[in-house]
Amino acid sequence: MAFAPAARTYWHRHDGGQLIVVTHGSGFVVGQDGLGAPLTAGQSVWTPAGEVHWHGAGPDSLLTHTAYSFGPTEWLGEVSDEEYEQAVRDARW
Repeated sequence: MAFAPAARTYWHRHDGGQLIVVTHGSGFVVGQDGLGAPLTAGQSVWTPAGEVHWHGAGPDSLLTHTAYSFGPTEWLGEVSDEEYEQAVRDARW
C-alpha cells in the first residue's frame, strides 16, 4: 500500500491483529489511546487483535508498506486533521 504525504487510513481494527512492514519512507501508526510510533523503512510493527488504530505517511514523506491483516477488518471513522496533526507533534516531526 502506498500513501502520499499526510495520507492515512481511517480508524480500524482487525479481529486477529495486523503486521505492518514498512518498505519505503516514513510515517506513523497510532492507537485509539493517542499513543503512536513513528515508522521508517525497514521497521515492522504489530497491532494486537481488536486494537483500534490508524497508520499513514508523515507530512513530508511518502510511505509504502505491506500490511498483513488477520481476520476481518472493521473500518471506523475518519482520522481528523487534528488527530493527524497531534501525531505529528507527538513525534516531533
